[in-house]
Amino acid sequence: MNSRDRIFITLEHEEPDRVPLTDHIYMPKSLEGILGKTGVRTDTPKEYVEVHKILGLDLITVFPTSFQMAQVGKDIYIDEWGVKWKVIEGMPWYMDGTLKKLEDLDNFIIPDPNEDIWYKPGEEIIRLVKGELATAAVVEGPFTRSWLPMGFTTFVKMLRISPNKVYRFIEKVTSFFIEQGKQFIDRGVDLIWIPDDMGYADGLMLSPELLRKFIFPSLEKMIATFKAKGVKVLMHNDGQIMRIMDDLIRIGIDAIHPIERAAGMDLKIMKEEYGDKITLIGNVNSKTVLQYGSFDEIKKQVLECLEIAAPGGGYILASDHSIHEGIPSINVKFMFEVAKKYGKYPITKVR
Repeated sequence: MNSRDRIFITLEHEEPDRVPLTDHIYMPKSLEGILGKTGVRTDTPKEYVEVHKILGLDLITVFPTSFQMAQVGKDIYIDEWGVKWKVIEGMPWYMDGTLKKLEDLDNFIIPDPNEDIWYKPGEEIIRLVKGELATAAVVEGPFTRSWLPMGFTTFVKMLRISPNKVYRFIEKVTSFFIEQGKQFIDRGVDLIWIPDDMGYADGLMLSPELLRKFIFPSLEKMIATFKAKGVKVLMHNDGQIMRIMDDLIRIGIDAIHPIERAAGMDLKIMKEEYGDKITLIGNVNSKTVLQYGSFDEIKKQVLECLEIAAPGGGYILASDHSIHEGIPSINVKFMFEVAKKYGKYPITKVR
């Protein structure tokens, strides 16, 4: 059984030969540390694929390329969405949005999703792993990409002042990402992975009522479009999101990531309440255990995740956010080595 088969069997809530593995690995220092060479990025396909093979991962994420970064100050750039970033050691960090007035929303020109450059590195990654690893294209959701261009505080104010205008903007954003997802699917990607964080550590960023009114209709439209083209849809959604889990399942999400421990997302509860409805991905603590823990602590948590979520299928092991630059490469490799050793089906209690 190869990696691609392993992922697809798990997404059908059946047991493959072992629990599949994946993670979001996109920060330069993390990629370089694992491969042991400089210059490794998500848009250097050969090296990026090699990182995943070294770790023995079964699913690789394919990122679109951002290409219209205009420099407006020392290490400060504005992208094609009007978002201001500060670039530190090659990695952009969010600063603020530039759309601050209601008329800015009407005048803003959505980027063209048909530009081939969005897809060039992804096409090569798909070619390099075709039939071996499962590929999941990262296609952003309607919530985050709608508030980023204006900043969250401005977004909430505008939502109160002129909800219809904001909703029209959300629909325009959604149309872009629907087309981008279709483009990736037509290029041969296996899955769509929608990152759209809706939670803080202690609760939701917007009330469930506002999410249901302004965000979920667009998200549901995205999901339905992609599934109509024959792919399953995964979601990355940070924070404490238990209050909207039923909504996410209702609108068609096939898998949820990262089940964040620091936000009180309980893997046991998730397995008991939703394990037959949605595939679970993640829950190994990236803030504490992976970053500062001993090998014994990492092993204990990996085994805990396997024992809770793996029986019956429907679980993919990963961190509870991403492999960020604070996590030593040796810890990353150890986590996945443990998972490969003890994640063989049938899962038994090994601690």
